[in-house]
Amino acid sequence: MKRLFAYIILFALLCIACGGTAQTNAVASSEATEITPVNSTAAPMATRETAAPVGSETLTDPTDDAKTTTDDFTIMSDTGAVSQNGSVYTIGTAGEYTLSGLLSDGQIAVDAGDEDEVRLILDNVSISCSFGAPILVKNASEVTVKAEKNTYNTVTDLRTGSADGVEEDAAIYAACDLKLSGSGTLIVESAFDNGVKSKDDLSVKNVTLKVTAAGNALKGNDSVEIKSGNLILISTASDGVKTGNTDVSSKGKQRGTVSITGGQIDIYAACDGISAAYNVEISEDETCTVNIYTASYANTGAETAGAETYLIVPASLYSESCDYYAYLYNDDDSTGVFVQCVYETMVYSGRTAYYGLAFRIPDGYRNILFHIVTQGQTPDGANYKASTTGETINAAMNGYLLSNVSGDTAYGDWVQITNGENASKTTYSSKGIKAENEILVNAGTITIYAGDDGLHANGGAALENGETGLGNITINDGSVMVTSADDGMHADNALTVNDGSVRIVESHEGLEANVITLNGGTAYVYADDDGLNACKGNATPMVCINGGYAEIRTPSGDTDAIDSNGSVQMTGGTVLVLSGAQMGGMAGSVDADGTVTVTGGTIVALGGICKIPSDGSVNTYISNGKGFSAGEYRITDANGGTIFSFTLSDSYSSCWIASESFVLNGSYTVEKDGTTFLSWTQSSQTEGDAGNYGFGGFGNGFGGGHGRR
Repeated sequence: MKRLFAYIILFALLCIACGGTAQTNAVASSEATEITPVNSTAAPMATRETAAPVGSETLTDPTDDAKTTTDDFTIMSDTGAVSQNGSVYTIGTAGEYTLSGLLSDGQIAVDAGDEDEVRLILDNVSISCSFGAPILVKNASEVTVKAEKNTYNTVTDLRTGSADGVEEDAAIYAACDLKLSGSGTLIVESAFDNGVKSKDDLSVKNVTLKVTAAGNALKGNDSVEIKSGNLILISTASDGVKTGNTDVSSKGKQRGTVSITGGQIDIYAACDGISAAYNVEISEDETCTVNIYTASYANTGAETAGAETYLIVPASLYSESCDYYAYLYNDDDSTGVFVQCVYETMVYSGRTAYYGLAFRIPDGYRNILFHIVTQGQTPDGANYKASTTGETINAAMNGYLLSNVSGDTAYGDWVQITNGENASKTTYSSKGIKAENEILVNAGTITIYAGDDGLHANGGAALENGETGLGNITINDGSVMVTSADDGMHADNALTVNDGSVRIVESHEGLEANVITLNGGTAYVYADDDGLNACKGNATPMVCINGGYAEIRTPSGDTDAIDSNGSVQMTGGTVLVLSGAQMGGMAGSVDADGTVTVTGGTIVALGGICKIPSDGSVNTYISNGKGFSAGEYRITDANGGTIFSFTLSDSYSSCWIASESFVLNGSYTVEKDGTTFLSWTQSSQTEGDAGNYGFGGFGNGFGGGHGRR
């Protein structure tokens, strides 16, 4: 059945050159939005750094050694009181209670005093319940659920139907602070909703824990703290770890933070891996390991037909004598699948109408291209009238706009469409780590495979504490590796790397924020679009490099390795820019609306030349049109001392090199594989052949962040 979206608005990607994601307007425009033809980027370069294979848990699954109990259920306590009504056991006072044996279709209920602390000791117990939460804490000051050493314990929620309106919506549910601890094993399962939930604070320490839930695996409304243990957290239809509140407690404690200070944690989530209402803070322990897989990377087993997406075709390009197909494939070039794009509706930008051809993207595919074939002809990959060149699927977008066809090549890029009900989000969020205020990484090893952004900090939202979200990401130490279908890291405000290691293995945009600052550590970034993108926000956009080492790679096409809607400033450190874009002007190595200033450090920028360092910068050498092919390179001074060395496995069209080591009248050489490749005398601040490298100063002025999702 065809559906008419009477007020669907399409905002074309005027901002694609700067890497901004188009957002749609929620009200009709009186004038048509201009559509700018876009040269789609090719599939990612094969020479980039690749990530480890996905699909297997890094922790041993404790259910591999599952133990069943048929012993009669017992609950024992020397200090507390228990009452029984059928298969429901109610604990009414503070104390320690030991549970063992099989409680089939029964419940442990805690209904104690406001100041009572209750400890449930799990000693090879198996509890299941079909009429409520298997472990239900109605009232207490604090409850601890402890898995005794060398024991295997299961808690299974057997409820069916909808969880809407059900307050006690978890297999282990507590209306007070809840602690999971012990050196035994605890298995929690719920196809009904959440796995473990506290209305207040939730903490985990030492325990071997596996949670499989349709809802959140772990949820603490006020906070979630993981101190240690081995955790496998699986959400088949929601978030892995989640908090809800952002107010301040009566004791002055800020609520809403997810804190991980130790442990080995694997998270598999259909939606966000970690979603914090306030902050995400990782870790005081350098041995802490967090692995996050979201959306199709999670392999949660949830059956989906794929996300509904639209191929948007202007009337001038649409033909009823043609059929339109999407071809889905993966990086290993294995056989892909064709999906026909079928006319469903008209999409409007102002008064201009476009054909909306609907299709669904099957799970498990990373890349896409579009074929236009003669009507009725089955596509085989070679019989097309026109085709796009192929690119990574942008999971955050729900439309692909064809903007031009030239010969047998079609051009386009991703857009967002909406029916006006929710202009800021039309697809579900499947980020690795998301926070409404700040993300702080202080230690540990974090690996993320995300169907959306790897790390994402929202800014500007009103919080319950009376403040607005800051939208900051700060990497102080540790190791972060990201493979993402959208941004590697996105901060609405500031993204800062002070130390540690950042590796963006796959992304649409690598590091994106209003202000990006690299103070130290190492950053390796690969992006299909822009590597570093300083987009518009509350402050003047800026990329600021003060120290450390950064290597930024982008493929050919309309891409920039470093792109700023404001300025680029470098005061120290070492940067290697590898841009496959050759055109220069508005696509290439370093681009900025404002100035590019280098006052310290060394930067080698390979690829099309957009902007060169301004007056006041260190001395710079330019070679426009000098090709750099695969090989080992070394920049030396007159005494043969090495200033910088690097290895290339691809070819690049031009270069500029700026270094605090270059002095006036000094002689310098670039060697390739031990043979002189370039040589010059630095007779002025800017030396070499600049040639005509394009528009430079215009930059990519339409930039913008992805907004709140």
